[in-house]
Amino acid sequence: MPHSPPPSPAPGHYTPPPPLPAPAPTRAAASLTTAFATLLSAGLAHASSLASALASALWIAICAAAPEFIWRGLSLTIGHFDHTTLAAALLIGLFLAFFVEPAIERLRALLSGEVHRHGHHHAASHAASHAHRHPTPHATPAPRRGALFAALVGIAFAFASYFLHASMTAYIAERAGEHAPTSTGLAATIHLTLAWAAVPFAVTLAWLASGRLWRAVPLGILAAASPLLAGWLFAWTPREILTTAIPCLAIQLLGYRALPGERERSFIRCAASTARVAALWLVLALAVDELLAALGFGRLGLYESAPDFWIDVRFYIGWALGLLFAPFPHPAAERAAGL
Repeated sequence: MPHSPPPSPAPGHYTPPPPLPAPAPTRAAASLTTAFATLLSAGLAHASSLASALASALWIAICAAAPEFIWRGLSLTIGHFDHTTLAAALLIGLFLAFFVEPAIERLRALLSGEVHRHGHHHAASHAASHAHRHPTPHATPAPRRGALFAALVGIAFAFASYFLHASMTAYIAERAGEHAPTSTGLAATIHLTLAWAAVPFAVTLAWLASGRLWRAVPLGILAAASPLLAGWLFAWTPREILTTAIPCLAIQLLGYRALPGERERSFIRCAASTARVAALWLVLALAVDELLAALGFGRLGLYESAPDFWIDVRFYIGWALGLLFAPFPHPAAERAAGL
């Protein structure tokens, strides 16, 4: 059957020619650009996830070290408390409560509104529409606090901040000695901070790495060995290493069991398990010593003195509080990175 010729265009009508195929180099350049953008996005997601994990671990570690510093500093500061110290604390408290704290809150609210405005606009509109169509009969607006309440709370926190600073200054000066430079006391303070924070930092990283075997195994081994490494680095006695390694290993292992579930509450569950292990360990340490002494075998002496025992009490309180205070690191970045 003969082919009919294509219809000729009407007079005066222009038909554009078909587009030419893209040359091979152009397609290759587009593929390379897409691959580079994908790798860059994955790298940024991994970097964000790593930074969030390190920030959470550092947060918890600092909280573990904080109670001991506050206690030691306050014990030095209280002996020198007078009306001048009270007046200085009140003046600084007024500035912090009425100027610094409101400025920080307004700035935080402004930045938070800019960050979440686009992400929550649709959800807020949908919720408002749903609330308008289906009003809740018992919904009442949250009561607003008065100016007096806000001022008292602000001054209370300002007092705490002032005395924390004073206690840290007194402790640094005490560690430096009478004729030594201040940098000596600061170095000793940093040394003790690292000693108290090393184990919680390593254990937190081990918990956060539990999702992937290739990182969970080395970080888990490092966390289990962190009391030994800290004891070697900071010249702990064998007794101090033992009384740190046993409960911290139990805290680490039970923390793995507490992680599954709602991610935002993982640290809260870890805080509960940490508090239980610490309480059980401290009670058993005292009970075993008393039992052995009653049976005539002599004490093990896990804690040589009451101050040593209370140091560990404050350490575990700070660790548990750090787990309550610290946010769980950046689940969105972890999902983007495939972690």
